[in-house]
Amino acid sequence: MLAAALFILFFPTSSFAHPGTLDELGGHFRNSDCVYLLHEPTALAMQAKNKAELVQLVKKYNSNAKCTRQLTVDKIDLEGHTLGGVPATKSSSSATLRLGKKYPATLVECIDGDTAKFIVNGREYTTRFLFIDTPESTIEVEPYGKEASRFTCSLLKQGNITLETDGSTLFDKYHRLLAWVWVGDKLLQEEVTKAGLVEDFYDYGDYKYEGRIRDAMAEAKRNGAGMYGRSSAQKPDSSRQQQTAEEKTESKKTTPAPNSPAQENEAQHDDQQKQHDAESDKTNSFLYLLIGAVAIIIIYAFARK
Repeated sequence: MLAAALFILFFPTSSFAHPGTLDELGGHFRNSDCVYLLHEPTALAMQAKNKAELVQLVKKYNSNAKCTRQLTVDKIDLEGHTLGGVPATKSSSSATLRLGKKYPATLVECIDGDTAKFIVNGREYTTRFLFIDTPESTIEVEPYGKEASRFTCSLLKQGNITLETDGSTLFDKYHRLLAWVWVGDKLLQEEVTKAGLVEDFYDYGDYKYEGRIRDAMAEAKRNGAGMYGRSSAQKPDSSRQQQTAEEKTESKKTTPAPNSPAQENEAQHDDQQKQHDAESDKTNSFLYLLIGAVAIIIIYAFARK
């Protein structure tokens, strides 16, 4: 009994025990020395290409403030796992996804034309549809954004959804799952593109169905679908038209109307009178100067005498 008590006193069980709770990366800190143990790396953890990047993820997602403050690469124990690839979990975690696989999904919420939330393997994922980019319809509403959102949501509500991962990464920088979306045997990205509701592609790698989407875009433009139809051409700015009309009206108001013959004669007489007055002023000025000069000469002559 004494030996057992001494053992517990000097070797606390917390030094050996697993805390039982893993963070979003699939690891936890060992309380005795704050070493981070990566037991069952999730897809989020596998985004890190090295220990330095994993340190940053741990500091962001682990709530142990004491240990995260002093965490360095030397205190990372990968437990045999390799970073930057597919998680090699010791047990089949329901939250673990792999690249190049298909997963049945349940729609939780349709967000817009290229984003939705799904339940996959018992976990909710905000999912960004691979390769396509539709106009915005949430914070900022762009032309055809609402149409794209309605089209996508209507299709997703049919159910029988499958997500297919592809490319070189499972998540984007906003931690959204990247996937092709199947509704039955229809590729959602292809259907939205054919409807003329895709404005651009984001091509960050080699994707399995890229060719199909580009063909769908060519078809949409050829058929004048959605935003590529004639009716979507930009119309003249009505406010500018109104402004031009107002300018013309104002111009008409300020332009004098043509004079009648009587008015023209009167105006001509006024001009002649003004000219006569001006000539009279010049003559008077000359006489005043001449008289002044004579007066100065007379005064000067008297002064000499």
